[in-house]
Amino acid sequence: MRTRLAALASLSAAALMFAIACGGKKPPVAPEPPVTETLSDAGDGDSVDAAPRALFERLGGKDGIAQVVDAFIKNVQADSRVSRPFAKVKGEHMKRFHDMLVDQLCELTGGPCTYQGKDMKSAHKGMRVTNKQFDAVVEDLQAAMSELKVPDQEQTELVNQLSQMREDIVGDKRK
Repeated sequence: MRTRLAALASLSAAALMFAIACGGKKPPVAPEPPVTETLSDAGDGDSVDAAPRALFERLGGKDGIAQVVDAFIKNVQADSRVSRPFAKVKGEHMKRFHDMLVDQLCELTGGPCTYQGKDMKSAHKGMRVTNKQFDAVVEDLQAAMSELKVPDQEQTELVNQLSQMREDIVGDKRK
């Protein structure tokens, strides 16, 4: 789009220069080529019709997601409602958990990452996660995003996507 606009601007400038050089006589008007593109190049702001940026980008890319995951893990570890399963996760296991969660959120939000971990049903099998625990983890995630000043819309979009995993994660539906 930017290239097409630049070409049209160059043509207009050339026509203006020609008109000035010809003493004000108008050159024949060439028909404008049809413009079919409506999206701008990579969000450069040239077009009003630009596609909305992916949630991945609005969260700050992989670095932004990693910051959210860092804050989230701290919140979960400090939350007595859900900290027990995480108490044993340390060192390399915590790094692996962190990296897998970053990749999962990156992929889930439209980023270029590929999550290579287990599906949520398999990963949480036998853990007897309750609805209350799931909700507590979501609260910890929202608190992490709020700490990092992630806008409400992005928080809502991410939580809505994660909420779709509830059925696969919650194993004890009674609580």
